[in-house]
Amino acid sequence: MKRLLFYFPVNPLAKNAGNVTRALGFLEYFKKRNLEVDFVSEKHWGTFTDEGITGLKATGLVNEVYLLERKPKKGNPVSYFFGYKLPNKTLIRKTSPKGGILNRVTLHLQQQFNEVLSRKHYDYIIISYAFWADLIYKNPLAAKSLTIIDTHDLESSLLQHEPGFDVSVALGDELRRLELYDQVWAISPEESYFFSQFLGDRVKYIPMMLPDPIPVSSKTTPEYDLVYVASDNAKNIMSAAWFFNEVYPLLSPDIRLAVVGTITAHVPKDLPNVTLVPYVQHLETMYVNARVALSPMLEGTGVKVKVVEALSHGLPVVCTERGTDGLPFKSNNGCLVAETPGQFAQFVEQLLQDHDFYKKQCEMAKNTFLQCFSAEEVSKRLDAALSITG
Repeated sequence: MKRLLFYFPVNPLAKNAGNVTRALGFLEYFKKRNLEVDFVSEKHWGTFTDEGITGLKATGLVNEVYLLERKPKKGNPVSYFFGYKLPNKTLIRKTSPKGGILNRVTLHLQQQFNEVLSRKHYDYIIISYAFWADLIYKNPLAAKSLTIIDTHDLESSLLQHEPGFDVSVALGDELRRLELYDQVWAISPEESYFFSQFLGDRVKYIPMMLPDPIPVSSKTTPEYDLVYVASDNAKNIMSAAWFFNEVYPLLSPDIRLAVVGTITAHVPKDLPNVTLVPYVQHLETMYVNARVALSPMLEGTGVKVKVVEALSHGLPVVCTERGTDGLPFKSNNGCLVAETPGQFAQFVEQLLQDHDFYKKQCEMAKNTFLQCFSAEEVSKRLDAALSITG
């Protein structure tokens, strides 16, 4: 049985974000391929509890769980300064240029990671995010493993508005980190193309992987016409404000809209026919009970997981141009791309009123998912990347 070390910063059972969906999909794939997986994370980045660790191990998806500390406990001030603080500053100067992207690797984190590597040989080491890429920087313990960085995003793009950001330094810093690895996994065709210009065939396009879609029942009338699922990050808050200020007033007043997720805290209260659902245990129940999904994203990079989730349930999506980021097909994909608030509202009305048009969009949504994001299709890409046969 081959061994795999998987580094991911949060509990993959949280099921509260797209990155978690991706990680959980990988773990399920690893189990199906009979890989022995040890899970590593940073203790204070995600919210890990003893119950959470027990629950993760109980799934059978991982063998061991290691949580790493960023800093050692302070004891003797002199020993702490010369034993950790001073050499850690030296490490930071080597690996974190001014104006570059965030680097979460500290000397203490590195030492604990090396302890994990020294216990057994891993055939594969997968690190999530460039923030932790330097865990294998000049690391002889990783020399005989196939090393993989799962990028999730082009971090330089996400951080470009941060104070002190320098685009040339940040891009160089990010590419320097990715170059450490045997393989670089990209979640979208756009990022795959960009990275491959510098890193060649080390770049592998590994899209989002979701379970097979649950068919939408045609025997019952969905409870909602529209469903809008989102978390409350800054870009989603801005997008929700645009939708409810610019698009919502243009919609027919009898259209029933369900808003799901933490974004509900930023939606105007008491709007006619708008139901706010801050949390739902099984998100698929919302998709099954809606006819059309919305993605009014104004900014953001990479694939929009909520768009893929909607497509997996055969729901057409009305979105802005950003909604199709990460989709291999830019047309005939089940997404209707609106450039103005008026066009956004028009697409919604057309889907709800024109049965033939709606049916065609549903079919394209299902086909896009099955061809690009289904477990069967993505597993083929993973098999090729990991040289798994049979």
